[in-house]
Amino acid sequence: MSNAQSQYARKEPVILHVDMDAFFASVEQKERPWLVGKPVVVGGDPQKRHGVVAAASYAAREYGIKAGMPLLTAKRLCPHAIFLIGTDGDKYEYVSSHLLGIFYQFTPQVEPYSIDEAFLDITGCERLFGPPAQLAKRLKEKIKKQLGLSCSVGIAPNKLLAKLASSLNKPDGLTLISRDKIKEILSPLEVTKLCGIGDKTERVLSSLGIHTLGELASYPVEVLKRKFGKNGEWLHLVANGIDCSPVFSQIMPEKSMGHQRTLPEDITQPEDINSVLLALSSMVARRLREKRFVGRTITLRVRYSDFVSLTRSETIARPTCSEHIIFRVAQKLGLGLVAGIRRVRLLGLSVSHLTRDRQSLQTSLPFVEYIDKRKRIYSVMDRIRDRFGEESIRWAGATTFV
Repeated sequence: MSNAQSQYARKEPVILHVDMDAFFASVEQKERPWLVGKPVVVGGDPQKRHGVVAAASYAAREYGIKAGMPLLTAKRLCPHAIFLIGTDGDKYEYVSSHLLGIFYQFTPQVEPYSIDEAFLDITGCERLFGPPAQLAKRLKEKIKKQLGLSCSVGIAPNKLLAKLASSLNKPDGLTLISRDKIKEILSPLEVTKLCGIGDKTERVLSSLGIHTLGELASYPVEVLKRKFGKNGEWLHLVANGIDCSPVFSQIMPEKSMGHQRTLPEDITQPEDINSVLLALSSMVARRLREKRFVGRTITLRVRYSDFVSLTRSETIARPTCSEHIIFRVAQKLGLGLVAGIRRVRLLGLSVSHLTRDRQSLQTSLPFVEYIDKRKRIYSVMDRIRDRFGEESIRWAGATTFV
């Protein structure tokens, strides 16, 4: 291992690909331990004549069940499998957001690839965390400790090879492909082992007598270009382990987002305070959605007419960008702050412990029908405000600040 690690000089990129093992099924097994070791299939209702497998536990995979397979086929392969209807997409979003937070503890260069996998550029992180394999091992241990889930990690000089490496020793694998081992590792593999080469391309390659990556790598590139057009050159490059695409990292999450308002006149009545809190909740939530963040800690700030200030906060289980959830928490935090005696001069509301909103980044969930229907309303209201101004539409009962 040390010889392979020595290949990663400072000038060469070091890319990690983290792929959670049977993610949806594993999350369900973590929540319901009695499912561990059993054939679990997460997807739609097997009694209905539609839907596909979103994830299958490794016990279910022994029967030939795999992601993307029609549920009726999975049912035939393993009639006694436990089929779980995905009624809680937010649960998977929450775990995915927590994963993203763990990744950021090792590097700011993180590119989510899907809800359960990501690329991390750890170039130059050796001084902080040691060699790449040591960093990967620490990351795996942290995920296991905090979430109770296993993952497979691939380490390589580029994204293409890192993703391949993570798939070679699942589950719970850690595989390193150093530059001097690329040809040796790739040559015997079937062409479909590389991301981007699907069944249709495989059939065409097979008609040319190409079945392995070694055969593809040595095939005349001009012939590939005549057969596949521009993709012919790409096939030649990837078969040789060449990939120059960077890790498209997202901006590190802001620490918090909030709004506060000094009121036109002091207020004391709970209904007046709630009206302001609803308006502030809407403004904060809109800003979160605009920046594609969700947060877990809601903080209420109150300043009285005598300029004494008070702050209260609460951390919720799942991150949110919903004004109704933010408002409910703010309303609870505001109970007893006034009691009809002290006059309120200023109210402020903020949301912190931010992570990226995985759904807004267009990460596909297997159970879109269960997503909060209010989000559609929020989206419409946001578009109206974008076009006609912040006060063009508001919730009934919310204060206007115009």
